[in-house]
Amino acid sequence: MIIFVLNKHKQPLMPCSPAKARKLLKEGKAKVIRREPFTIKLLYGSRGYKQETQAGMDTGSKKVGCAVVGNGRVYYPSPP
Repeated sequence: MIIFVLNKHKQPLMPCSPAKARKLLKEGKAKVIRREPFTIKLLYGSRGYKQETQAGMDTGSKKVGCAVVGNGRVYYPSPP
């Protein structure tokens, strides 16, 4: 599971783990913006570092699947 992150200007950053998000929320450094998909907004300045990601689509015979992959990690898998 991943948590989507926005900077204080509402620009998207790289997703983080639930543990990191919990820590930021508990310390008052972030606030919840959306519950589905779970998204937090940072309340402090950040560098805005982003990594390259790729979007892929698999057009199967009965179902279509899509995913976002970056750094050998799947950030958004489509539901089965």
